[in-house]
Amino acid sequence: MAQAIRKLAQAADKRAAILAAALGLFNELSFNGTPMPLVAQRAGVGAGTIYRYFESKEALGNAVYQSCKLGLQRHLAERVCPDLTPREGFGVMWRALWEFFRDNPAACRFLETHNHASYLDATSVATSDAVFAAICDFIGDGQATGAIRSGEPAVLIAMALGAFIGLVKESDAGRFALDGSVVETAEELVWAMLRA
Repeated sequence: MAQAIRKLAQAADKRAAILAAALGLFNELSFNGTPMPLVAQRAGVGAGTIYRYFESKEALGNAVYQSCKLGLQRHLAERVCPDLTPREGFGVMWRALWEFFRDNPAACRFLETHNHASYLDATSVATSDAVFAAICDFIGDGQATGAIRSGEPAVLIAMALGAFIGLVKESDAGRFALDGSVVETAEELVWAMLRA
């Protein structure tokens, strides 16, 4: 029994190492620019070992995508409470995005800087759609109470997320530090754009 548990733990460690290596390389070289042998080398496993866990590079890309997107979804879900006003809920979501970026910069960069469409499978698309639908529901609920301006929820979300991604990119370029005070100021500005 102990040996079986040890083998499961080793398999989980190898899978995690492969995912981490792929995430790093996809950020550095792009999905299309990353050869599988390099992922294996960075993960510290044999080239054939990857294919025990992922049948193809596309399967690996989907696993990385789903891991990142589900991590973001869990992070948001753990913080957002249905008892909050729309303004409070927006503040919680905005700060949760920042916390997720701060704590998982590689995952955020991967999600936001790559065109994933060429390899995403139905599960990855459904995962992404679920995250987006939850945010659309938040916007729709805020609109129903009169707290958020009218308009297509997807457009309002694009505007708000675009502002956040812009902060991340400009901070990465060294124009300012993306710290709590910048995030707080930006939150107020974006809420001013969203509120009714």
